[in-house]
Amino acid sequence: MPSKNKHDQPPLLYADAIDIPVLFRDGPGGRTKGEWRQVDLAEWEGTGFPDKDGWYLPTTTWREILKAATNVGRDLSPWLDRPHYAAREIAARIAPMDTYMDLHPGPSLHDYNAGRRLTANIVLQEGTESSARGAFSYRMGMTMAEWACRSLMGLSQTWHIEDKWPEGITDTAQKMKPVKGQQNPRPDLWGRHHAESRYWLIEAKGGDIRPGRLDRGWEQLQGGCSVVHPHGLDHRLVLCGTGLRRHVSPRNDLFVTIRHERHPGKPATPSDSPAGTNPSQEGPQSAEASLEADETGATLLDVARSQMLLFLTLRAVEIASVSQLRLVPVARERAERRRASGLLTLMEDDQATLARRDALRERRESPSDEEAKKVGLESFLAARIPGTEVTLGMSQRLYAACETLFWADRDIAARTPGLRAEDHVDVNLREGEIDERAMAARREYRERQEDARPHIQRAVRHAFTNSQNGPWRDRLGESPDFTYSPGTLEATTPETYLSINPTDIAHRQS
Repeated sequence: MPSKNKHDQPPLLYADAIDIPVLFRDGPGGRTKGEWRQVDLAEWEGTGFPDKDGWYLPTTTWREILKAATNVGRDLSPWLDRPHYAAREIAARIAPMDTYMDLHPGPSLHDYNAGRRLTANIVLQEGTESSARGAFSYRMGMTMAEWACRSLMGLSQTWHIEDKWPEGITDTAQKMKPVKGQQNPRPDLWGRHHAESRYWLIEAKGGDIRPGRLDRGWEQLQGGCSVVHPHGLDHRLVLCGTGLRRHVSPRNDLFVTIRHERHPGKPATPSDSPAGTNPSQEGPQSAEASLEADETGATLLDVARSQMLLFLTLRAVEIASVSQLRLVPVARERAERRRASGLLTLMEDDQATLARRDALRERRESPSDEEAKKVGLESFLAARIPGTEVTLGMSQRLYAACETLFWADRDIAARTPGLRAEDHVDVNLREGEIDERAMAARREYRERQEDARPHIQRAVRHAFTNSQNGPWRDRLGESPDFTYSPGTLEATTPETYLSINPTDIAHRQS
């Protein structure tokens, strides 16, 4: 039990800005031992790596962290022909962050700082066993690595190394029998930083990070580097360590360390790229902002695949009951809604949407998606994620693209032997043999996806461009209820929506 003289902090509330100490360094380092409380934390400016290493104090929002939690991870769509599993997966990515974290006051060193830091809560300290803490550390490490690389430093879409490699590179070790002890270490993620015109290989570590774990993470990055180097790609190694000790203390801030190293290579050319992609092309931080000009559907296909968990969740809610879905009006100016930093535009900063919602309220007609279009708004389909206070949604044209991709992927999965659980009829296989078969099936599935990519690109592009003008009832069979906002705190990307409603938690504390 917690000692009586130990103050238990209230659960995390979503009013909403948070300061996160971040350390950049270009070499190995051990535990920080509270360095962020003993040194000056510099002001954070821009997106990308800072001019010099050291401690910084950026401010973010819990909405940005939730967005990172829902986006990061392996593509599970080949197995999700029962969409309700997708809603559970999103809840599983959010829940550990809610369950084990609290807020505490911290110094505001710069004008933009919120004066609040993330820390552990009493449940993490006293109520979890080592295996549960390990699972939480994994989720936290992956989430904060996604946040640091994308929201903080402007990286584009991340991909899991187990799903694919940059420029269609084949990792020959993936076709080898798995070896106990991981003699072929690999990092977690990769992405392309368009402003830098180079790829990033990313390894995430979380928890009470120690030098040994960070050294192991660097070995995993070097293993990925050995795969990329022969292809001459300019790339950067990025080791993101998220430190959070389990002890409840006003001195226990969550912090992030980023060790980095650049490996120059020859410039990529269009002929080096797989069909449908052009990694040497400069582009915006958010791929969603460039979809209007994406005539081939290459970028759209990647965006749709990155949002398949969200699409499947909305589909699961639709199957259960359309009455649980909502239509949320958002201004049509997609690309212009983004802030200079972060993936999300916070609704309190989106004056176009707020003004048009006011205009819609003044009309005599009952609000609907048709009436919203008349004042320059588009209705995003949204649903609350079961078991959370988070509502997620997407535009109709992205929904149509995801729906087309879903049926194409299901067809490929059905034709891939061994991918489905029902194909695994031999119960006497050893665990290593099960892993080997699963890896082989996954490789075949991905190869078939790449073979079908040109056809799928055209199909998703057609669905995307031909779906915006009709009402939602034509797609769903009936029209969901219209709402101005299902949550207190809202945010958007060009094609997706997120909101959180803190009232359930806040009222418990009153």
